[in-house]
Amino acid sequence: MSPKDIVITSALRTPFTKALKGGLARTPPSVLLTHVLKATPDSMKPHIQEIYVGNSAGHTFTDVLGECGFPKATQISTISHSRLSSAIPTTLLATSIRTGAATCGIVAGVESATKDYARKHFSPPRQVLGVSAKQEKGYGDHSYAAAVKAFEDRFWADMTIPVATHAELNLDADTGEVVGKTEEEGHGRAVTEDDWLRTEREDGMHEAKRGEEDVDEGYVAKPADGAAAVVFMTRDKAAEVGVRPIGQLIDSEVVEGIDEVLDMIRDAGITKDDVDVWEIHESSASEVIDLMHKLHVSPTTVNPNGGALALGDPPGAAGARLLGSVLASLRDIDGKYGVVLIP
Repeated sequence: MSPKDIVITSALRTPFTKALKGGLARTPPSVLLTHVLKATPDSMKPHIQEIYVGNSAGHTFTDVLGECGFPKATQISTISHSRLSSAIPTTLLATSIRTGAATCGIVAGVESATKDYARKHFSPPRQVLGVSAKQEKGYGDHSYAAAVKAFEDRFWADMTIPVATHAELNLDADTGEVVGKTEEEGHGRAVTEDDWLRTEREDGMHEAKRGEEDVDEGYVAKPADGAAAVVFMTRDKAAEVGVRPIGQLIDSEVVEGIDEVLDMIRDAGITKDDVDVWEIHESSASEVIDLMHKLHVSPTTVNPNGGALALGDPPGAAGARLLGSVLASLRDIDGKYGVVLIP
């Protein structure tokens, strides 16, 4: 261990709920981000120097700092990219800490797919040829079942911060329609993960028009609303603050192809077989299946507690959510090494 190791000291998120009809549909992205940043432990807030926020829609969030209790000198930047808005923030903050520009910062992400649904900021999931419909369905069912079990076991309870909103779900409606409550009536019930998982999973197979042809899109993650935030600092800074690390970041890079992923793992001094958990972003079932085959890894080590196919996908928040997920999954099995991949 080195005093300059980059460690993780907090990983929190809101529930992720369905775009347009979920419990967070009426909550603006700035409110979602404020909610998860305010939940950052107070002991860490005075030391936060940089915050990188993934947001595919490109919103800016400079106004949230004062309300969240961070120092006035804290810098906050939005990273907007069609596919990598949730991955680039980790690499940027890691580089800043390694070069000594900062000793403590936050990687965050937020998306209101409801608010920005019509803006077409979201990159369509990549579909991989050669993956059968049966394979996609099998993986989709696996992801959903794993997420439901994790929810029932309260696997995410210590890192998920419920959000009280001015709306509540109509629990008698199969569609999960939102029923509004007036401002005078105060907040509705706290929105939890159950707002996504409480109804039977809809069949992900559907047809979409592309030009003149009908194209089968397969099992893809549905747009969702939510936010996540992960605190990073050097090991000696964590000792100074008096907080116990919950994980260590070995490396973070934007790479191309499986070979570069395997090179990163080797550069870390471990082998592919040493990896206990692979958290692969489930933008589509076919993409995850393809990566599992190329990596030659056991399906039991991939997204063991479900992923975006079950939880929904706020694109800008995916990276921070996956960082929290891999730490929780490693803790659950007493594992040592995990890899997060965002295709």
